[in-house]
Amino acid sequence: MIIYNIKSFVTVTGFFVGLLFSTVMGVSPLELTINTILFTVGFYSFANLILAFYLKHIKTTAGKNFPKEFFENELNKIVDELEKKEEKFMPRRENFKTVINEQINSIEESQRK
Repeated sequence: MIIYNIKSFVTVTGFFVGLLFSTVMGVSPLELTINTILFTVGFYSFANLILAFYLKHIKTTAGKNFPKEFFENELNKIVDELEKKEEKFMPRRENFKTVINEQINSIEESQRK
């Protein structure tokens, strides 16, 4: 998440630097817009370049300590609970494509009339 924050901060900074630079130079409104866009794109590109190098050289240990079995068991419990709720509220378990096709057919019939 911090990477997105850095990229956003640098991009917004580029916008305001471009706006300030163009205002100080006292250029026409068209040049002000073009300069602001160019500064913003330049800062955005610079931020992406720096963050790409950062991500390439960062050391991660995320995959080493991940408790896979625990999460699989928890997810299986959640799926079982959802299946029980589905049986409670939808005892017939109709095929959803059939239900959708019936709705589409009824809409088409009502439009023909």
